[in-house]
Amino acid sequence: MSMKLKALATMAAVALLSAAAPSATLHFGLDRSVPAAGQSVESPAGVTLWFTEVPQDNSISIRLVDARGGMVPSSEPRQDGEDGRQFQIRPSDSLEPGGYTVAWRGIGQDGHTVRGDFGFTVVGR
Repeated sequence: MSMKLKALATMAAVALLSAAAPSATLHFGLDRSVPAAGQSVESPAGVTLWFTEVPQDNSISIRLVDARGGMVPSSEPRQDGEDGRQFQIRPSDSLEPGGYTVAWRGIGQDGHTVRGDFGFTVVGR
């Protein structure tokens, strides 16, 4: 095999491995939520987030913001006892109809801080 052919074969192998790497190496982030992003729901008793991995201890922050930009009084995030990737907050009162934003922040096991947000709509109590 010529040097040029060997070099091309090596580059192709590296490209294939690099293309597969993102699916094999998940970084910390939001996996799913209830209510889901963009969903219209009756006033939920809580907002539950599942992350792609268990975050570093005491690193999760979840804030619920109303359509006027005001913070909605809610409980501190509570980690599920069986699934360390799951966290929930509970609003102090039922939510009025309208749009809400869930703003979250956490630190993955790799030490990177990740933030995100999504919205949902309350259509009734």
